[in-house]
Amino acid sequence: MQIRNSKTENPVNGRWAKGRWVRQENDVSSRVNSEDFSTDLDKGLFTSGLSIPFRLEWGVYASLVLVALAMRLYDLGGRAVHHDESLHGYFAYQMFVGGGYDHNPLMHGMFLFHSIATSFFLFGDSEFSMRLPMALFGAGLVLVPLILKPRIGQFGSLACAILLAFSPSLIYYSRFARNDIFMAVFTLALVGVMWRYIDERKSRWLYFAAAIIALGFTTKETQYIVIAVLGAYLLTQVWSELKEWIYARRSLAEFSPTASFFVLLTVLSLPLLAASVAIFQNTLGITLAAEDGVPGIATGSPNGVGWSVALAISVIFLAVSLALGWYWKRTVFLAAFTVFAFIFVMIFSNFGSYPAGVGSGSWQSLGYWIAQQDVARGNQPWYYYFMLGSVYEFLPFVIAGSAIVYYGLKSGFRPLINIALIILGFTLLANDNLSFQNGLVKGEERDVLTYVGLLSLLVVYGSFIALPFALKVSRFNRFLIFWVIGTFIAYIHAGEKMPWLLVNLVIPVIVLAGSTLNEIVSSIKWREAWRNYAGLCLIGVPVSYLLIWKLVFNDLASSANQFLTTWMIFASLGFLLLGFQVISQRIGRSQSLRIIGLVSILLLFGFTFRAGWIANYEHGDVPQEMLVYTQTSPDLHNLAKEIERTAALTGDRTAIKIAIDTKDAYQWPWQWYLRRYTEVIYSDHSSDKAVVGDDRLIVVVNEHNNAESISKLPDGFSEGRRLVHRWWFPERYRDLKPGEFFGTLINRNRWKGSVDYFIYRELSNPLGSIDSYVYFSDEIAFASVR
Repeated sequence: MQIRNSKTENPVNGRWAKGRWVRQENDVSSRVNSEDFSTDLDKGLFTSGLSIPFRLEWGVYASLVLVALAMRLYDLGGRAVHHDESLHGYFAYQMFVGGGYDHNPLMHGMFLFHSIATSFFLFGDSEFSMRLPMALFGAGLVLVPLILKPRIGQFGSLACAILLAFSPSLIYYSRFARNDIFMAVFTLALVGVMWRYIDERKSRWLYFAAAIIALGFTTKETQYIVIAVLGAYLLTQVWSELKEWIYARRSLAEFSPTASFFVLLTVLSLPLLAASVAIFQNTLGITLAAEDGVPGIATGSPNGVGWSVALAISVIFLAVSLALGWYWKRTVFLAAFTVFAFIFVMIFSNFGSYPAGVGSGSWQSLGYWIAQQDVARGNQPWYYYFMLGSVYEFLPFVIAGSAIVYYGLKSGFRPLINIALIILGFTLLANDNLSFQNGLVKGEERDVLTYVGLLSLLVVYGSFIALPFALKVSRFNRFLIFWVIGTFIAYIHAGEKMPWLLVNLVIPVIVLAGSTLNEIVSSIKWREAWRNYAGLCLIGVPVSYLLIWKLVFNDLASSANQFLTTWMIFASLGFLLLGFQVISQRIGRSQSLRIIGLVSILLLFGFTFRAGWIANYEHGDVPQEMLVYTQTSPDLHNLAKEIERTAALTGDRTAIKIAIDTKDAYQWPWQWYLRRYTEVIYSDHSSDKAVVGDDRLIVVVNEHNNAESISKLPDGFSEGRRLVHRWWFPERYRDLKPGEFFGTLINRNRWKGSVDYFIYRELSNPLGSIDSYVYFSDEIAFASVR
């Protein structure tokens, strides 16, 4: 390690090369003006006092990528295929074999299907190859923080990479055939290129941004949230420039880099925001985004005169976009818009074979999810992501949360106003009688906000959003805090709440945590600390936590012996506190607290690794984990293998005759597992017309149809075997109002169940499930199969 004085080496006059800033006169100093970079740079935000040699640094990154790749590829095809995975895999398989698949916003953008189909082309169709693109993106995500390295520092970038590599939720959804890990890469990359353009003013970053924005829109509609959060932050920074432009005092071409990036986001996203007008369709009396379940109309599509209105709105939005870009930076805009349009059109049109996909991608992508907002799929409470984060992502959550608290404490009086308003809002929301009332939403009775509750919620949201601007922090840290808060508010307010959306929340939290760790590590005088025995904290801090744990979670005053134990614990803690005080006097209180914090982070990293290991390799398809959502059981995965062996035994192979009951969407995941079989009949056995043919050798029946189906089975079938089809986590945490939720946090008697689950994954309620029965014809020689 080499120690470098970041205060004397100002990277304003230099360039980033070989892992460090090389001094160079007249490089970017002319760019400082209205962007006010000098304040951030003088605080050492671009550098770290702790420098790692270039080769060693890249060796660490290479090792991290290999470890991340190994964790994501290990037994990648061994987990049962989830319902959603089976849809994605089956339709990608149809593309692979030439059957085709066109855009359906229910399953989000087309990037996923092209990626999986390409994987099938290269490696054959299997559960492994279906998940391979996600695993590769998940491993590649580890390198993306390098784009932000000039801002978060060398160690900050490395800390982000470590947190991304070992994040339990990121590992899990890197091994899951969904779009979310793609979005994690695109989101972090977009933030990186945004800041690189703001710092360097090189147009190439705008072209990269255009490509990333297009890829995001072709991947998943959460891109609208990403653009909204980034755009909201940039708007707060460039509002004065926008006012000057509105009053014709400044042209678009004279905008600062920050304002220019805001213009780029606007002109590329505006044509795709046309469907947002559907929010007012009830007021207008026309259908711009049909609600779910309307006969004959695709959800999110216009209908009747709505088609003409939708077309007119889309043309207007596109015209405004082109006009803004033309008067901004004509050459740059045309190049960026070409990059964006090429990617968007090619992917949504299936590379030209389905031109209508461009229209559905432009309108129905957003229209579908506007129509789905009140449906609230998942039906999860507002505190859902806080629970998930506390179980899996507690390490970055603790670091980022502590950073925000620390910045608040050192910022004086200003944040206190925001905090007071937040407390007031939550206090009102905690009053159930004042803030909630019964109401109907989509024909279902639910608790809805009263006017007081709605006002309180707006006060809480507004105070949280304004909080970063009340803190005395660098411009970049203010952005990171805004990014975290804005993202949480967006996903808490969104109707659909699912565990895979945690991926989108943890990315900004990890970046803030990495930036915080960079500042901590860079500020510690390591040689002085080591000479003054600060290394003893590696022993003292864990022992202190164990003693505190014993005090909090055990009844130590019920007998004389336990009273003596309590006294000894307090004595031991006093001795340890004395040791910490001695070290603090030698190296300074702030230095000792930072070292204690780093040791605490190491301990939490151990728990994080354990949580990730259990969730991914022990309970990957067992819903003892909250990450595992309505999962296909291993019984079906094993039955699929048994059917394959049976088909080989009979000699029928892919022509073996199978009947699948489709009640409760039971055809999934069977349509994936049996994709190569040509003699499979899918029908709802609850229908009186459903008949099992005499030629069927294997029959799978929904448990609710089993009694009726037995009478329809031809002679010669064995007794049915019961299987778990889908199972899910017992969601007893639902329906807590704010008052009950906060009451649970401060009630010590309610902690035991949470602690047992956190450590041992012990559940107080059984797993939920819906089962099926499988019947084999007696013509099959079971001895050979088993």
